[in-house]
Amino acid sequence: MPRSTRIATSLGTLALGLVLLLTPPAARADDDSTAYSGFAGIGAVLCTLVYVPAKIAYAVGGTVISGLAYAWTVGDTAVSGPIFYSSVRGDYVVLPEHLEGRTKLEFVGPPY
Repeated sequence: MPRSTRIATSLGTLALGLVLLLTPPAARADDDSTAYSGFAGIGAVLCTLVYVPAKIAYAVGGTVISGLAYAWTVGDTAVSGPIFYSSVRGDYVVLPEHLEGRTKLEFVGPPY
């Protein structure tokens, strides 16, 4: 089997496993008695694949800037603390509840 076929098969298996892990095992009824859509789980996985690298890059950038602010202000955490906490806090995974509008997806967290 060629290497590219093995890689594609491995990635497909990984994607399927993520979908199966993140999709609830049984349908559930919402307040308005509509059935839960399994497509929200698939959409959440696909959105997470794009969202996570952006969120991690933002958090790492905020951490670096916070460290520079800490050094520049000679240890003043009143300046560096809000930068750090707002960049690191927030959601790192997109859930089906986010896509359905039941909860808010927070990219930037509150400072404290």
